[in-house]
Amino acid sequence: MIDELLAISPIDGRYSENLNELRKYFSEFGLIRYRLRVELEYFKFVASFLKYQIDAQLLETINDLILKFSIDEARQVKQIEKETRHDVEALIRYVKEKLNERGLGNLSHLVHIGLTSEDVSNIAYSLMLNDFNREILLPLLREFLFELAKIAKTEKSTIMLGRTHGLPALPTTLGKELIVYVYRILKIYEFLSSYSFPGKISGAVGTYAALMEIFGKDAIGLLEEFIKRLGLEPWIATKQILPHDDVSRYLQALSVLAGCLVDFCRDLWLLTMMGYVLVRRVGVGSSTMPQKMNPIEIENAEGNLELSSNLLNFLSTRLLVSRLQRDLSDSTLKRNYGASISYLVLGIKNLRSFLKRIYFNRELMRRDVEKHPEILSEAVQIRVRLSGKDIIDELRRIDAGSPDEYLGELRKIVEKAGISPEKAIPRTYEEYLGAASMIVESIYKLCIDRLGKNGKAES
Repeated sequence: MIDELLAISPIDGRYSENLNELRKYFSEFGLIRYRLRVELEYFKFVASFLKYQIDAQLLETINDLILKFSIDEARQVKQIEKETRHDVEALIRYVKEKLNERGLGNLSHLVHIGLTSEDVSNIAYSLMLNDFNREILLPLLREFLFELAKIAKTEKSTIMLGRTHGLPALPTTLGKELIVYVYRILKIYEFLSSYSFPGKISGAVGTYAALMEIFGKDAIGLLEEFIKRLGLEPWIATKQILPHDDVSRYLQALSVLAGCLVDFCRDLWLLTMMGYVLVRRVGVGSSTMPQKMNPIEIENAEGNLELSSNLLNFLSTRLLVSRLQRDLSDSTLKRNYGASISYLVLGIKNLRSFLKRIYFNRELMRRDVEKHPEILSEAVQIRVRLSGKDIIDELRRIDAGSPDEYLGELRKIVEKAGISPEKAIPRTYEEYLGAASMIVESIYKLCIDRLGKNGKAES
């Protein structure tokens, strides 16, 4: 393993401890292992179709090659690649060598028969993304959603000054503002949890010519079934490469997720700046200012999530294009799936750390609300209009200094319109919170129903 102090990327350097679980998916070792699985699953499929005897020894050999594939084995593949200068061809030779070593050389001619490299690689990448999605991302999002939903529910009635364009607008609650993000992320979670990754085996230019030599006129249907058995959705009409449309939809969803979380980071940062969110002291906040305790987790999360969103968006659009039947530019770009996704995972983890470290200044939130009685003017003008009068222009002209002065002017305008101030002016700020608490309860229940109790998905 490279010394993290010498790593060029912070993913393998400064942040490596937070991302170790991604190595088995997105490393060079991971890619070789997924390609090996595809080669050997296809080898079994072809051997069975051609009526070769599939005995216990053969199955054990294939299973061992997959399950016991190690870093040292991967190094053997990379050593072969120095000669071939072709990564998939190196793997083919490795598989044939392993079959020969186990006395199965008489079957080695079936390895990779009828395939082009992209038939192996596209399925390997889809299996990689599918496993990451199911084993890492969805559980991580479940935990994050459940934690945030619990905070939102606790704060469902915590009154807060709502701002539009940065200026006082209407009263809201902290819980309602947090539950908005729960709802947004839950929608993305549901898309990701039902997503089917694609796969294709169609030969060097997508005509199935070589494959029909093996499987005859039923080649397309048989290969569809093989791809489905791997848990993927078959693409029938392709060039040499699998069109990237479906994987791009997945990457776009991750980009949207990262963008949504950037929005959340910035709102948390602003609430911290206003003193509504307080940060518990951990470590050193500044090298020179002893009082500082900074929201470093969300600032770190924001930067990593923004980088992730832009990388994922670029990959999702650029990989839609391949010259004629194929060019190789997609190959180097796909090797960056791991980098773009790592920044996303890092961002989510930092957000979770921040949520565990904060508490709320409810008294300050209330005081700020009470400093701005003008936030009740919408309620007043609507109630007066429902009585058949319109005072909105008069309300716009109020120019009062203190909260008491504003309320005095407000009462005068309402009385002049012949309406009782007691009926038109809310008695408390909570009276004009609308459905804020109901929204929190509704989305919290939805979250629990979809994710299961304790943040664990129902089977």
